[in-house]
Amino acid sequence: MKKVLLLPGWMRTLRLYKAHNDFDVRIGKLDDESVLADYVIGLSLGSLAVLQQVESIKGKIILINPPLPKKSILIWFVNWLKFIVTEGLFFERQKFTRNPIKFISALIVCVKLLNVDFSKTLDSIKGRLLIIRGRNDRFFCNDKTIKFLSAREIRIIEINGGHNWCEEIEKTINDLTKDTGSELLPK
Repeated sequence: MKKVLLLPGWMRTLRLYKAHNDFDVRIGKLDDESVLADYVIGLSLGSLAVLQQVESIKGKIILINPPLPKKSILIWFVNWLKFIVTEGLFFERQKFTRNPIKFISALIVCVKLLNVDFSKTLDSIKGRLLIIRGRNDRFFCNDKTIKFLSAREIRIIEINGGHNWCEEIEKTINDLTKDTGSELLPK
């Protein structure tokens, strides 16, 4: 059985993701056990957390709607506002802390991750990297992102969906990580 680890995006609750014996969801950083996973998956801002810690990952890497390439924080903020208007925040799926110190701390981590240029990291792992992109994600993993990744010869699968986690993303992940679907990833 394959072990799968998911690092979700910013301010997501764990109740969004279905529980499976071989599917582990972590918030934040990888630990010693998680780097032994067959697949490490990052969703949205979680993709950048995976890229930041990539040296410790032994398995294959799947990034879902990664917010790439590096842009100014102002551009990310405007895109985030457009995203809220279009796709919404899914308050039943996201949990905003009532603790202002935790919120500010999470916001600082978010800004720091968005300020990193992961170009060299992507080039170094492209042989074990796959990107899943929702065709309707126009604000974070948009057409410019796809051109940026395609220029690096990184494999991209486009699915029906937007930026948020959806059944199509879950189905694609399940297909990719089961034993018969692993050939879909680059070797």
